[in-house]
Amino acid sequence: MQFGLCYSPNLGDGVIADCLAHGLTARLPGAEVAHVDISGRQARGARTIRNRRLVLAMLERLPRPLRHALARRKLNGLIDRVQDSWRAAAAGADLAVIGGGQIFSDANLNFPVKIGRAAGILAERGTPVAVHAVGVSRNWSAEGTALFARVLECDLRMVGTRDAGSATAWAAQMPGGPAPVLTADPGLLAAACYGPPDAPPEGVGLCVTDFAVLGHHADGSIAGGGQDPVGFYAGLAAALAGAGHRVTLFCNGAAEDAAQVDRIARAPALAALRAEGRVRVAPAAADPAGLAQLIAGFEAVVAHRLHACIVAYSYGRPVVGLGWDRKLEAFFEMVGLAENFSADPAMDGAAVARMVAGALERGIAPDAHAAAIGAAWEGIDALAACVTRPGPG
Repeated sequence: MQFGLCYSPNLGDGVIADCLAHGLTARLPGAEVAHVDISGRQARGARTIRNRRLVLAMLERLPRPLRHALARRKLNGLIDRVQDSWRAAAAGADLAVIGGGQIFSDANLNFPVKIGRAAGILAERGTPVAVHAVGVSRNWSAEGTALFARVLECDLRMVGTRDAGSATAWAAQMPGGPAPVLTADPGLLAAACYGPPDAPPEGVGLCVTDFAVLGHHADGSIAGGGQDPVGFYAGLAAALAGAGHRVTLFCNGAAEDAAQVDRIARAPALAALRAEGRVRVAPAAADPAGLAQLIAGFEAVVAHRLHACIVAYSYGRPVVGLGWDRKLEAFFEMVGLAENFSADPAMDGAAVARMVAGALERGIAPDAHAAAIGAAWEGIDALAACVTRPGPG
């Protein structure tokens, strides 16, 4: 079973869950992988927080002790409603995988409470546990650290982080436990999981993200963040169209990102280009498979969202990453494409369009691509080995 964010409206989290299940069932024929959403969602489309952008903005204005008190109350109440189903799932599992995304991060105790509660149930049930391919931020509060440390009370077989920076952050903040190893993001298996696109790739996919939500989680500057986000994305779409590309605006599914797509699509600067069909808006993907197929259908992708980049890379598509968090930069370094990444807040659409031209010209090195996919499979193999590995004692 996987404890992650399988039903998140950000479909990139669902890609992780699907690819993890694909990898494990490929390596352990006959295995069944159940998913538990640590945000308490029990189906796709369920929403735990409405008007999230407004809620986050309000929280940021409150003193930290009050923010934490409100978060504890909200999150524990949410988990109280689903904890019986978590216990039932844990009781029948040969291995519980805590993984998928930047979940060892402490923004107002969000993930510490969720992971702490999950770990408590897994320790109570004696279920073997592996932490796999997680991102770890250097932002843990004292209370968050204590909650995350409940993972150490479990029968913990392995700790795998998806990049070296996360491994360092884990070792610096987690009091004891196994030393972390590198386990590449399962999203790299997207092409194997979802299969080839239905048609030859065409145009450039521009993945749109709400800068306000990025800013809540960011650990660095937001690429293009020095200007109005609608102006930034509209200028980028126009620059790409001016360079001869057909441009498609899309997002990973979060409501705030979808609203941003709508605002950009209505920008006067794009009216003529939209009328000519040179800039269009993709229909919203219904599920992770739909998002992966959409991304696979582009010749190149530009994104702030990590898993839009990872899925594109899995399909061998040139990709340009726009920074806001160390995790994005770490991915581009891992696959040898540091020149395809920038976190410059002053960059404009013309600068990004030049990066896209360079990425298309260079393409994706086959050896580096094969190595990255191989690393993802090696991580799955390490995880599969945890099913039969004896516990500590």
